[in-house]
Amino acid sequence: MTVSDSAVKIGELSLIRHIRSEFSSALLKDVAIGIGDDAAVLRVGGREGLLISADTMCEGIHFDMTFATAYQVGFKLVSVNVSDIYAMGGTPNWFLLTAAFAPDTSEKFAKEFLSGVKDALDLYGAGLVGGDITSSKSGIVVTGIVMGFAEKPITRSGARVGDKIYVTGALGDSACGLELLRHIMAPVELDKDNGPDRPMPWPAMRPLIHRHLMPIVLKPSLGASAASAMMDISDGLALDLRRLCAESGVGAVIYENKLPMSSHMLAASELLDKDPLHFSLCGGEDYEYLFTSAEDIDTARYIGDITDTGLVMIDKNNDAKDLADCGYVHFI
Repeated sequence: MTVSDSAVKIGELSLIRHIRSEFSSALLKDVAIGIGDDAAVLRVGGREGLLISADTMCEGIHFDMTFATAYQVGFKLVSVNVSDIYAMGGTPNWFLLTAAFAPDTSEKFAKEFLSGVKDALDLYGAGLVGGDITSSKSGIVVTGIVMGFAEKPITRSGARVGDKIYVTGALGDSACGLELLRHIMAPVELDKDNGPDRPMPWPAMRPLIHRHLMPIVLKPSLGASAASAMMDISDGLALDLRRLCAESGVGAVIYENKLPMSSHMLAASELLDKDPLHFSLCGGEDYEYLFTSAEDIDTARYIGDITDTGLVMIDKNNDAKDLADCGYVHFI
């Protein structure tokens, strides 16, 4: 049996549930929040709030060197890790890097990758403090471990019935950018004004492709308002909302006409003959934030409400339907 066995379909979420049951952190006195959130929360020196999280990117799964540069891979690795710290209401401070390269990897490639890592760390105000470099026989595998602090960590488990559901920005841009790259099938230089002009003009494609290759994550701006639950949107709104609701023991209703979609994504979807709603619900890797609050938040987009049970979407015709069961899941 394998984790991707089509008959058993253990899948990523079931495997995580098994890990949580086998490796309970309840008896570890220094663990405030363990497995199951965007980051673990540890107590250090009697003070709660040290965050630690890890993310791995594998060639052929998370990135394709057919249309990514080494610099872009390094930059993205840092961003996706920092996103987990921001999702807990924290600030990143330290970063550990593990990289496995094929033996024939050029020095130029390795240095460009590290340059991307450095520029991203400088952007987010974190420092590289260690890691490991090793070899790989089957593609590039890179892992980041990020640590930081949060005065009041925000978890996935605090949503309550009656809370409003918010997202911090447009959804579907990254998935649409990936679809454009599959048409271009070549690396692109995102800092240049001139680029490929097919399947649509470069100025219209660049922000979507940038969102996929080099996401720049922003700490959610909540002001004095309080989020009851929060997580980053890495695997698609539909799947990540399902995860947040499961951790909080609640349901949700969202409204199709409230979902924020960029004009670039809508234009590209029409040209590609793709459904923009599918990109927004199922695409993933937007690294925006999904959160709930009992308050009215004017710095984010209201998309629905927390309910007792069920996952429902009200479509543009005001018809209720089950929320699409979609998103990126490993092993299936």
